[in-house]
Amino acid sequence: MNNKELSTEQIILEAAEAEFLEKGYGNAKTVAIAKRAGVSHSMLHYYFRTKEQLFQKVFKEKVQTFTQMFSVVFEKNTDFSETLRLVIETQFNFLTQNPQLPMFVIREIISNKENRDWAINTFYPHLFPFISTIEKMLNTEISKGTVRPIVIQNLMMNIISINISFFIALPALQEVFPITNDAAFTDLLNERRESNVQFILNALKP
Repeated sequence: MNNKELSTEQIILEAAEAEFLEKGYGNAKTVAIAKRAGVSHSMLHYYFRTKEQLFQKVFKEKVQTFTQMFSVVFEKNTDFSETLRLVIETQFNFLTQNPQLPMFVIREIISNKENRDWAINTFYPHLFPFISTIEKMLNTEISKGTVRPIVIQNLMMNIISINISFFIALPALQEVFPITNDAAFTDLLNERRESNVQFILNALKP
């Protein structure tokens, strides 16, 4: 594939992502995606034969980005508390870069069993090694008495829910408490990320 083809494919993927996040999988149209990308409908189908194939390609890129971010965390070889901090911060940072994704997942993946099953089967194999490593570290800390007993499923659900809930609520919060500049918004994100870290760490204390 030459550079021109790669560039066109990426433009289509970015247009598809915007269309899916804005309208949902069911309401997204390949004609509209082609228009966003500035290509013909036939050109879109040259690269991606179906809407489903296009959706899966977009989602797989998100999975790859997310797991690459997690890989960096576990390359640092830190202790349990610091590793957990980095896991929480990494997920929060990913959502900062993809703020529309939580609502899309809730609206489309959870309500659509076929897409949900596909997403789980795509996502889980990538995340399993990381979850397994955290579980081993967690059990070691529990046995030492430095962390209260908790199963890994509940710990991961706590992390996911506290991070995602902020981004789901953010549009409404911005209506009630308008953020007037980028610096203030950055401060809000930094404060919330640290608050989430402290909430999870404090909840694990014996």
